[in-house]
Amino acid sequence: MKVLIFMTQFYQLSGAERLAVELAEELNKRGIRADILSMYTEDMPGVEEEKEAILRKGIPAVHFLGMRVNPPVSSLFPSIIRLRRLIRKEQYDIVETSMVMPTVIASWGILGMRTRHVAGLHQVFKADRENELVHKFWRYSVQRNHRIRYYSISDFAVTHWIAYSNTSPQHIRRIYNGIPDDYFHVTSDRDNVCNELRIPGKASIAIYVGRLAAYKGIDTLFDALAPVCETENIYMLYIGLPDANVKGTSDMLSQIEKQIAVERLEERVKFLGYRNDIPRLMASADVLVHPTRIEGFGLTLAEAMAAGLPVVASNVEAIPEVLSGTDSIMVHPNAPLALRNAVLGTLHRTPGDTARAIEKGRKRAQDFRMANRTEEMIRLFGDVLSERF
Repeated sequence: MKVLIFMTQFYQLSGAERLAVELAEELNKRGIRADILSMYTEDMPGVEEEKEAILRKGIPAVHFLGMRVNPPVSSLFPSIIRLRRLIRKEQYDIVETSMVMPTVIASWGILGMRTRHVAGLHQVFKADRENELVHKFWRYSVQRNHRIRYYSISDFAVTHWIAYSNTSPQHIRRIYNGIPDDYFHVTSDRDNVCNELRIPGKASIAIYVGRLAAYKGIDTLFDALAPVCETENIYMLYIGLPDANVKGTSDMLSQIEKQIAVERLEERVKFLGYRNDIPRLMASADVLVHPTRIEGFGLTLAEAMAAGLPVVASNVEAIPEVLSGTDSIMVHPNAPLALRNAVLGTLHRTPGDTARAIEKGRKRAQDFRMANRTEEMIRLFGDVLSERF
């Protein structure tokens, strides 16, 4: 079996991109050749270094489709042709995609070929929300190719995709996201983290991990905890990069920065940007806060539970499914006071209650091990090629 993992990019990784690279790594470890195809060009800053790092991890080849970021519609046809040439040259059995534009290109690119297309759905799609022109064209594209098969990251997302796209339930599976073993084996490095970030040892550390985007509720988190940072001795850490492509994000971050300056919270509210030591930071914190307004899975939730970090999150979409069986506290989104009370309730638990909550979280996190996801993806690919799915 020879698989092409077709993604937007493999640098500055967020959830879906990181999962694509990790899947390629794991498939190659199991003797299945899996190459990576980036939608973009090779001449972007930092790409060559990341490409070399990926090749050192055992991925045989990294290809580039040559598109620019935010490409015009006119570039789609030449990209489809280039994809078809690559597939013919390398004789790929399966093209896997997990983002909108690669899925559009692949859905047209494999028409009339023996190669099969497996499309991953990494968010919840709703007709009254994902209704822009790009989404309409995407939905039209996948509906035209009846040989595409799908997987989605939660039962909630599966249900909504069927309603959104009229896909047969027989042609889609739920395959949970997987997290690396690092999160299960990490230990606290609290003293060094506190020294590095200038946090007093007796303070409580609340962290947010993910892209900084308007829909993630980062403003709700600030509004919830900023008023009690001093009185409750809380330090807030935002870990992740801004996503300026999401409407409202730049204005939201600008407003938060102004409030930090006015309220003199520079020492207590820290934006750490991209970090490659997230397991260490999670294991050294007191609570993960995930106040998102939409969520198809919430990879950071699984990571936090595996690292032994209590969770407070929004009670939206697939989050109750992911946190099932745990003592994590869920509240309505856009409710700063409820979020504040949930965080304080978590921080003020007795040591026994905290230990029990951590144990339940670790148990649930076992369902999201990378090995589980890899085996299910291999089974999915095999069933697609044998036309059992």
